[in-house]
Amino acid sequence: MRVTVLAALAVGCHGFSALAPVRRQAHLRPLRATKSDDVASSITSAISEPPPDSASTTPGSLAVAATTATTATTAATATTATTAADVVVPSANDDEYRKGVATIFFITLLFASNSPALKFAFTASTAIPSPPVLILNAAVAVVALVGLLVGGPLLSGTVDDPSTLRLSDDPQENDAVALRAGLELGLWKSLATTANIAGLSLTTADHGAFLIQLTTLIVPAYQGITGVPIPGRIWSAIGLALTGVFLFTQDPSSSGGATLTGDLVCVVAALFYATYDLRLFTYGKLVRPLQLITNKIAFQAVVSVVFAGGFLAWEAQQGPRGSGAEFIAAATAAPGEATLVLAVVVWCGLVVNAIASFLQVGGQQAIGPARAQVVYASQPLWAAGLALVFLNETVGPEGVVGGLAFLAAMFLAATAPVPDANCEVEVCEI
Repeated sequence: MRVTVLAALAVGCHGFSALAPVRRQAHLRPLRATKSDDVASSITSAISEPPPDSASTTPGSLAVAATTATTATTAATATTATTAADVVVPSANDDEYRKGVATIFFITLLFASNSPALKFAFTASTAIPSPPVLILNAAVAVVALVGLLVGGPLLSGTVDDPSTLRLSDDPQENDAVALRAGLELGLWKSLATTANIAGLSLTTADHGAFLIQLTTLIVPAYQGITGVPIPGRIWSAIGLALTGVFLFTQDPSSSGGATLTGDLVCVVAALFYATYDLRLFTYGKLVRPLQLITNKIAFQAVVSVVFAGGFLAWEAQQGPRGSGAEFIAAATAAPGEATLVLAVVVWCGLVVNAIASFLQVGGQQAIGPARAQVVYASQPLWAAGLALVFLNETVGPEGVVGGLAFLAAMFLAATAPVPDANCEVEVCEI
């Protein structure tokens, strides 16, 4: 009898020990309810509940108890396997990771065209004055919104949702999260874009592009502080990318037209962009890309139009010769010259702010924001090339060395191991 009781207790303890790792994992990364507690209760009941007539306990009844505990343990083991599968976070596989890297490279080229294009809008014509920053920003946001509303369904139909997407079973809850996400992301992006355009109006295109890439340091630094495990190879790539930024900004060949005020405004834009990228990664797990970006750009468009309208109203009170009124009058009188500015608005709105922003959601989900920043850091390299071709801005020896540092950084990032969504810490890289 004593041996049988000990056997029953041993079987029960084995069941509890099998549950322990699952309960720890569920504590680290809880995604959905598990049945571990129910199984534990079943085992406890099987071991401790006395037979109907405890006074007449027999070896046979103890054997039944042992058999019951064994059965419960078997069920616990099966449930443990199911529970472990339940708490595993959807992870980007190798193929999705490679596609994510390719996507981030592609949209980086599109983002890189933004600075030279906006600079071109400020200097394209001598027949009309430069467009005011707020008016140009509003026009770009409106074009982006119209583009997504018209072509968004087609765009969404050609790109799969990220594997890390976790939607609620309640559609109303999903819509509420999407609305909140759009408002927040739209605010950060509006501040970033406005600061970016303002900084570019006061400095050179390559200076603006390079200083904004301080996001390369801000994003992984924030993630590291919050406990995200960033691989050593990625930190090396970040260091090389920042070296490239420093060398480019020291290039005397590109210093003409740069001002300290313009550079500082671009640094502020970098802080806003970094915040946007981090929050985009968070909301990209909760909202489908098209809905997320459409809501974001809708808020941007509203805010930008309100700011532009307020600017024009304020100028009207100051007199009839404000920069906004002058630009509109000159553009109306010389539509051919205004077409150049319109082309910039269409490109930056439709391609850079709509298409590239949509693709950015899935790309960042596949590779993580820190790795994406390493690739984004190459924007100055491509922006300098475009500025060299279209704006006649030059690149000196320091710029060439900085470009090589960027290429080395991108190589390190591209060859780093695939990030693991089921790492052993509470917050993983993806």
